[in-house]
Amino acid sequence: MLLWRYYYAIKKNNYLKISIILIATFSVFAVILNIEGSNCLSKINSLVNEQELNKTAQTQQQQQSESQQNENENKIRESVGLINYCFLVTNLYVYSLFGIIIGIIIIAIWYMKYKKIWSNIIKRNR
Repeated sequence: MLLWRYYYAIKKNNYLKISIILIATFSVFAVILNIEGSNCLSKINSLVNEQELNKTAQTQQQQQSESQQNENENKIRESVGLINYCFLVTNLYVYSLFGIIIGIIIIAIWYMKYKKIWSNIIKRNR
């Protein structure tokens, strides 16, 4: 009889369902965004190294043609776009961690709420 009440309290409770869905969903997002963020940071690092090499090559060559200048401007635009993308990915990663924390808080609220009910049921059955 007591186990039936535990089962009913868990199965029919929306706190537990919502928190499990939140934790599962945001955990998947956090893993995906973590992988994408590390790839993005490695791309930025390689881009910075490439730009440093280009600057040293430009100092050696004082005269540049227009095509090289246009190419450099395109690379700068790509780097700004990549930095904006990485900023978005890292912010979404942090927000997904907040979603996991909110799910854990909802489970804690559910546990405190039903701890009182379970303790009263156990006291009555004794």
